[in-house]
Amino acid sequence: MKLKCELKGVKCPRYKHYGFFYPDDQTIKRLLPDANRCAECIAFTSPQRPDIQEDLQQTAVLVLIEKGPRFSPTHASGANFGTFIRPRICGTLMNTKSKELTRNSRESSNFEVEWNPSETIDTKIHRAISSLWSTQVLHTEFEDELVRDLSFRDALPELLKTLTPREREVFSCLRDNQRNCEIAEALNLTESRVSQLVTQVTQKVKDTGQRLGLSE
Repeated sequence: MKLKCELKGVKCPRYKHYGFFYPDDQTIKRLLPDANRCAECIAFTSPQRPDIQEDLQQTAVLVLIEKGPRFSPTHASGANFGTFIRPRICGTLMNTKSKELTRNSRESSNFEVEWNPSETIDTKIHRAISSLWSTQVLHTEFEDELVRDLSFRDALPELLKTLTPREREVFSCLRDNQRNCEIAEALNLTESRVSQLVTQVTQKVKDTGQRLGLSE
């Protein structure tokens, strides 16, 4: 899965800032238009929810306040503040919208998906949301540790050294936004084995990120 700020053709705000980040009123006010643009972008991504745009704006500001001070202009990756903060804001806003869609789905009894008696209500809700929103989070932990942090791409060679050949194949599939069932078919594995490999890859991504100071 790609965040909106990683898609080609999407012109994201720059979040221009130099040096260490201190979330004082003047700094936040200067970056507020950028935060508002991100909120509008996610609010009007299909399915459009303009009613939550104001909430998304507030969430974007909170990310600036909470995550911004963690930016280091002297980090070895050389990432600028915009590269650091955009995926964090984008990922948080997408998750916020996803949770809102989930809440609304739980409150509604009108699902436009076929009911399978063997499915739990949570499974059915997930399928309903998936049918509505093509940018849903398929592998939350994987996104949290890798996709949100664009600077992690600089650590990719180091990460690949820690993966087995089979784990590299799964890693490649994850980056192509494939579901576990699709990975199982592509690699001729059982879904339970794929699930195990995804867990292993996720943990190694997390460990590598922490070791290199790229994940939180």
